[in-house]
Amino acid sequence: MVCGQVVVYCRLCAGVLTIQCAKWNECIGGNMEPEIGKHPTEFYGYPHFDDSEEAEESREAEYCPYQDKRCTKRRKSNNDITIGTCSVGYRGRGLSEYRPHVICPDRFNNDAVFEPLESLFVDEGELFRVPEVTLMGTSIDFVAGKIDDDGEVIDFAGVEVQALDTTGSVWEHKTNYENGEDIEDVENSYGMNWAMSITKTMMQQAFKKGQAFSEWDENLIFLIQDVSLDYLRRNANTSQLEGAKPENPVHFYAYSLEYDYETSGYEWSLSEKVSTDLEGVSQMMDSDEDEKIPTKDDFKQSIKKKF
Repeated sequence: MVCGQVVVYCRLCAGVLTIQCAKWNECIGGNMEPEIGKHPTEFYGYPHFDDSEEAEESREAEYCPYQDKRCTKRRKSNNDITIGTCSVGYRGRGLSEYRPHVICPDRFNNDAVFEPLESLFVDEGELFRVPEVTLMGTSIDFVAGKIDDDGEVIDFAGVEVQALDTTGSVWEHKTNYENGEDIEDVENSYGMNWAMSITKTMMQQAFKKGQAFSEWDENLIFLIQDVSLDYLRRNANTSQLEGAKPENPVHFYAYSLEYDYETSGYEWSLSEKVSTDLEGVSQMMDSDEDEKIPTKDDFKQSIKKKF
């Protein structure tokens, strides 16, 4: 597939250029950044303008490099068809330009995202990370921590991943892209469903599951994008949100997704760590959740079942 023209911004001359080759990093030494609009910015793990052999093979196989298998993000009308869109360009309130907004939780499955969690745990023991551990009729996306030589859990934290939901659809954008047409020239586009993603889904999970982690004196970490934290601050009472403190049960790790010319892709970097207690979570939402919390030992047994 040939992606055609690429619009980039040059740091050296502060000008916008249009060039033909998607492998512009090899020619100009990495002094430019891709300029994006309202369209998907990554397909199957690679920037939309990347026409490298690896990117083409990934798209052809509908392969997700973050899950090491075929993309699991499917069309609602046909579950056999993958969408393959990791992030989309969007310019919300407070942004002067379009930025990639991650719409697939698998995009967070990256070492650069999980490495900052390691400082939470005790020094001894072996690190572990297991997916989908059951808790109170639902599950935790991941549990990370330390185990001893006997396989006993000696320290842990719950990890929830919160990508953004969209309103509308990215499907026409993808169809145009695959047909070599203008990726932005569509009749039906998309928006960000901020309320559903952040103030409803995430904060309800924070309150419900945070009760258990508060009782256990452990931490529940939400991995989010920096734009999501910005939205939360603009639209909720975050007066009790403070810097990350171990004594607070609920934490939010906000990451920035920026283009890296050395890797020719969008890369994560930790932007900010904040935390709060259950009262602070309650201030950010309304919840009437009241469910029996399992004992800490019972939850450790659920963790061990995943090994």
